[in-house]
Amino acid sequence: MRPNGDRAPVASFSVETPRSRKFLDHVLAWLIALLFGLFGAPILIAVALTPFQPQTVGNPSGVTPILLPVGLGFTYGALATLRDEYGIPRAWRPSLTQGFVIAWYGGWTAVIVLGIVRNLTDGGPALVQKWFGGDLLFWFVLVGLPWILAEFHQRRSRGSGHKADPI
Repeated sequence: MRPNGDRAPVASFSVETPRSRKFLDHVLAWLIALLFGLFGAPILIAVALTPFQPQTVGNPSGVTPILLPVGLGFTYGALATLRDEYGIPRAWRPSLTQGFVIAWYGGWTAVIVLGIVRNLTDGGPALVQKWFGGDLLFWFVLVGLPWILAEFHQRRSRGSGHKADPI
């Protein structure tokens, strides 16, 4: 019942403060971050060192660079987990969209750059020139075209008054 005697339900809400972090919270956060980090960091290191390793017969590029977006995703997950637990840095607000964009666009761009570096170390500028058109087409299909389509979607949504998803 309201203070003025009215029997209408009281529309109230309470703002709860975040509960204090317990020891178990810290342990779980570190376990998740370590799991993601132990998957992601070795992939990133291996793929980054691949262009500078000698080629093997079965796998000409050593470690497959296609794993790079996966490694970026796992590493982003580990850092986002620690950010959520400790709040450092304050200005960074990790999100699923942000993680996907970093892993996809950054990962495929880095794969192509690493491929160009590999070609440069193996055959010099002549080999880079031979494969550069294919590399550029590969980048456009996997990175450029999705980026352009996302921009068109965002502009169309902005023009119609709908709120677009941030990219």
